[in-house]
Amino acid sequence: MASSRFDSEQYTSEAFVESAGAVLFRLSTQEICLLRTLKSNEYVLAKGRRNCGETRHEAATREILEETGFPCRLLPLNFSTRAPPAVETEQLDDQPRYQIGICEPFTLQLRHLAAGQVKLIWWYIAAVNEDQPSREDLQEKDKFTVEFFNYTEVLEKLTFQMDRDLVTKAIEIITHTHRE
Repeated sequence: MASSRFDSEQYTSEAFVESAGAVLFRLSTQEICLLRTLKSNEYVLAKGRRNCGETRHEAATREILEETGFPCRLLPLNFSTRAPPAVETEQLDDQPRYQIGICEPFTLQLRHLAAGQVKLIWWYIAAVNEDQPSREDLQEKDKFTVEFFNYTEVLEKLTFQMDRDLVTKAIEIITHTHRE
């Protein structure tokens, strides 16, 4: 029996959990939303587990609404991805391509939990629906406070380096897209 030529790992459904989240921008003020956890006083991004039957897009926007109280939308942006275009007119090699106006994850994080268990976190870029009222009744006020910071401050506030790297990439993508 042959084994894969790729360095591979396989996890059954009992061993992985899938989450989705987003870097939440308030476009009118060029600010990014962070959660400050009340229990550990850490600054983090909104994300959470995907429910059975829910798409990643749905999970990301639901989790943002539940954790921040802000209705939002995932933004179609311009960036490179290895995913093929929506309409393939020819067979394409598996390599990064610059796509215009895509609403796809821009980062995947893989967290190793307990032995043999992992968490996949799909990250999107989202914007507050500023024409809609916030839903403070949905916000998890017992767990988080919600704060917005400008692009410089947000990188100073985030507790974890991986989150700073993620937000730096999101700022780069959104800035580049809005210049074009």
